[in-house]
Amino acid sequence: MDFSLSENQRKWQLIAREFATKIVAPEALSRDRIPLAKDRIPWDWIKLADEAGIRTLGVPKKFGGAEESILTMCIVGEELAAADLGFAVIMDQCWKMAHLFKDAMTPEQQLKFIPKFVADNQATTAIGITEPDIGSDHQGYYDGADIGMKTTAVRDGDSYILNGTKRYISNGCMATLYFITARLDTTKPLSESGAVFIVPSDTAGFRADFFHEKSSQRLATNGCFHLENCRIPAENIMLGEGKLIALRSQYMPGSKAEAAATVLGVGRAAYDYAMSYAKERKQGGKFIIEHQAVSLMLARMAMLIDGARLQIYKAAWLADVGDKDARVQGLIAKVQASEAAFEVCRLSTEILGGAGIMFEHPVEKYLRDAASFLHSDGTNQICSLRVTNALSGLNSAALYGF
Repeated sequence: MDFSLSENQRKWQLIAREFATKIVAPEALSRDRIPLAKDRIPWDWIKLADEAGIRTLGVPKKFGGAEESILTMCIVGEELAAADLGFAVIMDQCWKMAHLFKDAMTPEQQLKFIPKFVADNQATTAIGITEPDIGSDHQGYYDGADIGMKTTAVRDGDSYILNGTKRYISNGCMATLYFITARLDTTKPLSESGAVFIVPSDTAGFRADFFHEKSSQRLATNGCFHLENCRIPAENIMLGEGKLIALRSQYMPGSKAEAAATVLGVGRAAYDYAMSYAKERKQGGKFIIEHQAVSLMLARMAMLIDGARLQIYKAAWLADVGDKDARVQGLIAKVQASEAAFEVCRLSTEILGGAGIMFEHPVEKYLRDAASFLHSDGTNQICSLRVTNALSGLNSAALYGF
């Protein structure tokens, strides 16, 4: 058992840390307060991330990417999120879809889509699952025919016709390439009727609607868009009809760990800021870190962060080596990291006292950002129920999901 990072992982950690420190951190607070979502999209950072190799971190090497491991992407995601969670989420969405680039696309699909994605230095990807009537249901805890996914795909000769609405989609309405889930038969559950289609944003019938305004991850977009008689070539289906569950369970085993790593970065940033503040702020004749109440909070923060990171690394490593337990361990990592980060951010505001809610300090932003992952990428309650089901063997569908 070896807990050290490889030379390559340390290299990427330093690249990401330098990028986060020099490019993202100096403007994160001011950009966070830009009023409209469309104006907050950090196109310039995305372009610079491409130059640094971060945007294409998961893309196969033969197409010009770094093809890095899930653990390496977790390391990089934490570094970026320590500067801004929203930007880290933009990149993480690209990394998640890069797994599909590498492992789930046919050679023909790879040649059709990957070179264009790599060539466009501001291109991002998104996966369209959530709808007005389906949120937690698509996470795999329930798989009945009455599941609320309304987006449909109907075969029409050499094409499929897609109709439906997606909302709350990360990178929604700003992405270049979408992976859209739909049902081939609404009388059957997702395990039998679900499918995933590759849909470029310029496809006729794909209509971006609006960006959701929100309090967290403000530099990342969550969009609502419509598919209106959207004709997709049959060769754009991934794996085949009814393969949604297989795609989710087999080709994205590290997705939860990657998400957990980003929110952990927020907790780490909150801890670092609170520690520095406690060493400089005096009350009662001494620095507040010398007061036991503050010192105990800082110790708890450090323990929460370290424990969550170990769980993330374990889940990522298992995913990289193809262990079947990676999906369950990823769920655990997501819940543990999001709750740890939220608690660390809350304690950070406690240490700052009245200053904790002031705009001149970043901890109020950290708390807002951390709150988003209590439900983002699956609510913690649903993730926890899936863990129990998986460990007990009650429901194999509990292993499925992003």
